[in-house]
Amino acid sequence: MKSKITLLFFGLFSALGLAQDKAYDLLKDKTQTNILYDRIFGVSNATELRKTAITSGYFNQVYHEIQRADFSQSLPKYETLKDAAKLGFVNNQIPLAILISEFETIKKTALENGDVFSNSNNKMELKPDANNVFEKHSITVMAPLIAKSTKASFVLKDDFIFNTTAKVIAAIYIKSEETSGWKQITTNSPFTLPMSENGKHVVKCKIVFNNRETITQSFEIEISNSESVANKNTLPLAPNVVNTISSTIPYQGYGESAAFVGQGQYEVFLDNVDSVLDKPIFLLDGFDPGDTRNTTAIYSFLNYGTGQNLATDLRAQGFDIIILNFPTYTRPSTTTVIDGGADYIQRNAMIFVELLNQINAQKVGTEKNVVIGPSMGGLIARYALRYMEMNSLNHDTRLYISFDSPHQGANVPIGFQHLFNYMAYGPAAITAVQPIVDGMMKSPAAREMLIDQFEGHLQAGSAFEFNTTTTSLLPTGCPNYRTPFQNELNAMGFPTTVRNVSIANGAGDGTMNYTPDFEVMNHTFNITSTQRAIINLRYTPNTNTTNQVSRFRGQAFIVIAWVTAYESMANSKAPTYTAGLDTAPGGRFDLSGLEAGLGTDPLLTEFFANLNADYFTFIPTWSSMAISNTQNLYSPVTGSSVTPFVASSIPTVNENHVTLNAQNTAFALNEILNPPLSVNDNAALNAIWIQNPIQNSILINTSTTLENAAISVTDMLGKTIYQTKNKTINGTFEIPVLLSKGMYLITIGNEKGSVTKKIVKS
Repeated sequence: MKSKITLLFFGLFSALGLAQDKAYDLLKDKTQTNILYDRIFGVSNATELRKTAITSGYFNQVYHEIQRADFSQSLPKYETLKDAAKLGFVNNQIPLAILISEFETIKKTALENGDVFSNSNNKMELKPDANNVFEKHSITVMAPLIAKSTKASFVLKDDFIFNTTAKVIAAIYIKSEETSGWKQITTNSPFTLPMSENGKHVVKCKIVFNNRETITQSFEIEISNSESVANKNTLPLAPNVVNTISSTIPYQGYGESAAFVGQGQYEVFLDNVDSVLDKPIFLLDGFDPGDTRNTTAIYSFLNYGTGQNLATDLRAQGFDIIILNFPTYTRPSTTTVIDGGADYIQRNAMIFVELLNQINAQKVGTEKNVVIGPSMGGLIARYALRYMEMNSLNHDTRLYISFDSPHQGANVPIGFQHLFNYMAYGPAAITAVQPIVDGMMKSPAAREMLIDQFEGHLQAGSAFEFNTTTTSLLPTGCPNYRTPFQNELNAMGFPTTVRNVSIANGAGDGTMNYTPDFEVMNHTFNITSTQRAIINLRYTPNTNTTNQVSRFRGQAFIVIAWVTAYESMANSKAPTYTAGLDTAPGGRFDLSGLEAGLGTDPLLTEFFANLNADYFTFIPTWSSMAISNTQNLYSPVTGSSVTPFVASSIPTVNENHVTLNAQNTAFALNEILNPPLSVNDNAALNAIWIQNPIQNSILINTSTTLENAAISVTDMLGKTIYQTKNKTINGTFEIPVLLSKGMYLITIGNEKGSVTKKIVKS
């Protein structure tokens, strides 16, 4: 008996492992629908259609599963839907699709009583007298093929009504939240729906069949309407409008057939003092696959405290904020869609070069620029400024603030990368995960930045299985991308005619994010009563050791036990000079942010709910500080650390990536408001320091004498609270002033110069 069960399990393992090939062929003629759901590892649970609004991701997953479960392959490949989605973006139109299908599953009792068994050729077969083996299911679902659009313009083409049944559609109706009545759809004819607000909208739809059966459901679409003034390269400045700008210097990335120009969007937020563009501060967007942030959202990068924003503070001091976004766009005269937020760093840098040229030509006065580059935006800014210097172009910039930027590379846990890639393109083929792989992990920018990237570990000829040889376990960048990019960046160096400073979000004292080899997940996902997935994840190991960072097992319940049908794993080894990347001191990636951007796929929802970690190291402190005298990512930052930055703000705890707080905000304000004085400037101004926090008076201290001084105190909105002039400051000078709790700016100066400092009333 034991040998028979062992043989049965072996046969079923082989059959399940070949589920989409020949293992179920003998059951084809036994089904009524020709679609057997058991042939695939179904994660959408299409047998129980969700009751909430259907998303594009869920529709794609259901379609992909039904298409692969179909013996007759009557439905187009899933790639047809992906192509239609891209074309929809090009045409600024939301393509709709309908899937109507009947399919079957093998009843669990049929497996338990042996009515369905594996024969000696590893083929699933029915007993001659078996009956009532299959359970029939019906599904009708309608949804958009894209998740987001800039306008509520829809079209349902005949070619995208996929029907494997004998049912005939009589009419299709639709209505948005802002309409009271139903609108009948005419196929192949574009139509619009009223959606006045940006954000996610639920659209109701009703499908009526000739037999009077009616299916009513709803789907979800996000509208992000950011009006843009077309190609502003030769037009005057338009403040408070999103302007489109194209680079004039093309760039050819690896694998591209030619050099292409890039396209960006910028918005000018003039100061609140004179509304004249005379003191520009540039803020560049970072890594943003799918263009999830518009210029307003990028502005919020500089939020801090409770309802405060550094950009707003600076505008109150007379500075103008210029936001540069890298949107998704269609390359001119083509249907090629470029995801600007994840495009080549070099091409985006050329867009910034053009923006600098345009703003420099239009600004008033002689004030030099300030450039703030959060995250990848810091690399784009660095590359652009140095490129201009090397090519005799005047960037007219005095200060470059790198904000937790990956000057020596970024990190996404290699275990996560293996798992997501396997889930997306392995046997499970989860379409909701594919955007993570294609749009994030395989984007040009990610390939350039990631220190350890999954494509460098793949077995030859495989799209998802990792190498297991010892030499392939060390951190490896993407072939042809990572090393050439870092070498180019290192050869260029940093801008030489500006002051380079850094804000890091990673701890400077060696504090870790969790510990090496930390267990991130050990969870069983019950997909259906007969299918489950077991996922194990760990962070990378300690110095010079190896561990298993990822393991995925897809199992089916057969007779009396769970049998593994699919399995994949990945190991990792840390170098001899440092422990693994995932837990090094550094700016943290908040995993809840990734969850929010992936929609509501039930498997992904359960995945994030069962993580033991809330974050991982995204930008090691070693990278954000560009430390060059050690390769140990865990070494504290000390006075002996070699870095290109002349000043920096480094916390003693690890913070979420691109987080502003009281410490680094004060640092940024001081750098922007107080340019270092030259040897010919007033030495007394250099000697001033102010006691913080203040109580009922402000104490100004100096070791020298400052004659004929003017003093003013303003709040962060620019309102003058106190001012005086013609004062002599020597030693300690006290200003009795009653202030409410909060932050203020004090400016002290005379005819030789001035200095502005931040004060805090506790």
